[in-house]
Amino acid sequence: MQQNKGCATKVTVPMPSFNIIFDLRDVLFLYHPHHRGTPAQFTAIKEMIGLLHQISVQTNHIGKPRHRLYVLSNATQESYHNFISYHTDIFSYFQGIVVSAFSGFQKPDREAYIYLLDKYDLDPQTCIFIDDKKENIAAAQAVGMHGIVYTHPDQIHATLKNYKIL
Repeated sequence: MQQNKGCATKVTVPMPSFNIIFDLRDVLFLYHPHHRGTPAQFTAIKEMIGLLHQISVQTNHIGKPRHRLYVLSNATQESYHNFISYHTDIFSYFQGIVVSAFSGFQKPDREAYIYLLDKYDLDPQTCIFIDDKKENIAAAQAVGMHGIVYTHPDQIHATLKNYKIL
């Protein structure tokens, strides 16, 4: 066994990578029913959009994106059209989007989560699902995902720090 006296060998341990899956309404956007069908129907929660940016710019030890971002939403066709028409810049952060209006599956039905996992070939153990409804988080956990019940942007930030994402 050879020893290098006076030389420290640096060992780089790769940081964990996750597939982070967001609900849209009441997690990334606030809903304003009195503005239905207009650009003001949904407004972005600025702190959460900033969080998307923070996550999206991280790279791993070989310079590739460290995490992948997805959407799993029960949005109607009308709501989804509003989202992508008026908030295109935000949707550029996501590698994949599953909307119940097009998939035919709604949260908290198990099939909604399985559809997302199969469509994007995701390992549920590497997935963190963020939603404001406890029953949706319980369903995600039942298929093997990690889950975070959204209450406030600061709470999501702190929880993602615990996962070593931020």
